[in-house]
Amino acid sequence: MSYRIRPGKPLEREVVRIAEIQYRSAIDILRRQPDGPYQAIHDARKRFKRLRGLLRLIRGAAPEFSARENARLRDVAATLSAVRDATALVEALDHLLASGAAGENRPALSAIRARLAARRDCIATEETDLEARITVAIATCQDGIEALGDLRLPRSRQKAVAVLAKATARNYGKAVSALETAVESGNAADWHDLRKRIKYHRMHVQLLSRAWPGEMALRAGIADLAGEALGDAHDLDALKTLIATDPDTIGDEAEIAVLRVCMITRSTRLHDEVRKTVSNLLRDAPDVLEARIAALWRDAAG
Repeated sequence: MSYRIRPGKPLEREVVRIAEIQYRSAIDILRRQPDGPYQAIHDARKRFKRLRGLLRLIRGAAPEFSARENARLRDVAATLSAVRDATALVEALDHLLASGAAGENRPALSAIRARLAARRDCIATEETDLEARITVAIATCQDGIEALGDLRLPRSRQKAVAVLAKATARNYGKAVSALETAVESGNAADWHDLRKRIKYHRMHVQLLSRAWPGEMALRAGIADLAGEALGDAHDLDALKTLIATDPDTIGDEAEIAVLRVCMITRSTRLHDEVRKTVSNLLRDAPDVLEARIAALWRDAAG
């Protein structure tokens, strides 16, 4: 398992091992592009997200290193996002069409989807410097591998356990608060914050899964379901932004009105689904989760 920290092994060595695997995997995908450049970019960005999740887990013990490398990954991902962002809007229409929110509005939604697909293809055609940006991304990954030599983490097992348990509980606590805020406010930004916290929790329990395989697998599965639903809702929010900034790309006023109604219906259902999905995932107090992870990790390491 390439994205698992092994209990009992030196934490610094494990983090370097996992990070190097993710970097080299991204480099290999970007070089070979087995399913074309855009799928390669999508797959490489997944590796970047895993790396950022790993960095959040050690941020308390290596704040300067984590901040620097997180910025490196954030910036390189942003240079490769244009077509992926446009594709996400097409997928948002696909999900609307497949959901009960479409109802009798399928013809209007299908017409809008066709325009968004044409917009995506146009953006792809205009990306004449894509290969150059991929080359830069590969070089950035190589720089990231070299930078791993700067990482310094606690050598004692007790301190390493504290780093992992505390970081996991900190993000978990923020997820609990984010859920409460999002449900109360209904704001897109608050739901998006919850999405980020849930995705990082999913990465953290995957990284720590060897200490608590059954529970961690269950948590990862629930977080996946919630993350997918929150991702769909986020794509609808991005579509809302496009309506506000470039409505002609979408369609005429009547079509946009239909789209808005369908989006509201779909978004409401997604948020209800998330609330039900994470109710058990986020039921414990953060300090309870921290103590449980610390105890289980010490047992697994011993």
